[in-house]
Amino acid sequence: MREIVYILIFIVLFSACSVSKRQKSEGIDYKDLTEEKSLLNSLEKQNLTSRSFFIEKAQFRIKSGDSENSGIATIKFLKPDRFLISVKSVAGIEIARICLTGDSILANDRFNKKFYYGSTSFLKNKYGLTTSILPVVFGDYVNDSKADITATGCIDGKMQIQGFVKDVKINYLIDCNNGKSLLTVPDDSFKESNLQIEYSDFFRIDNIYTPGRIEISDIQHNTVIEIKIQRIIIPWEGSIEFIPGKQYEKINLL
Repeated sequence: MREIVYILIFIVLFSACSVSKRQKSEGIDYKDLTEEKSLLNSLEKQNLTSRSFFIEKAQFRIKSGDSENSGIATIKFLKPDRFLISVKSVAGIEIARICLTGDSILANDRFNKKFYYGSTSFLKNKYGLTTSILPVVFGDYVNDSKADITATGCIDGKMQIQGFVKDVKINYLIDCNNGKSLLTVPDDSFKESNLQIEYSDFFRIDNIYTPGRIEISDIQHNTVIEIKIQRIIIPWEGSIEFIPGKQYEKINLL
């Protein structure tokens, strides 16, 4: 079951790795943004979750203890909160098909003929994540507590910001050059898993920076997920439909 959960976690982070055309840039200088309002507006303008998209191909690798699994995935995102993900083996055989909305999880485990269903509160209760904070997994800046922002100044080209999303504390390490997170840590120490997300190989899409490589580390379970995006259509105007597997064993996510 844990591998299905890891799939759910990295599924959504794919969405911000939008790669339609990579462009080099001189960067945006955030060092002079001393007013908090200007700073927050600038960071939020870098978010990529404001549009629908279709990631046609993404490579992933999951290393957990002594085991390692690799594969490819496609992800469709339809605003405001609907995802459809197909996870395949390296040979192209579909392993899982997953649908996420703002309040539900549906997943066909095709290999084991199981259909998982439940509320997205499962992610919150088990792993300290909610769909509201999933955008931070792929590098977006999200903060419900804009009036109570805690931020340091730029030191050695980096700035620390602390925020909250649905009562989960989020620690960001921002690159002052491009206004994107280099390291994001959801801080929920009472949950089963502690995650941290690192971003690198940044490129630009329509003047918005996004990481080309993302690494999610689950320190407690000695698991690392690496993702690289290869093809994407953005903006995308398609539709999403999920059909539960016929005669699959039904498992409620509690």
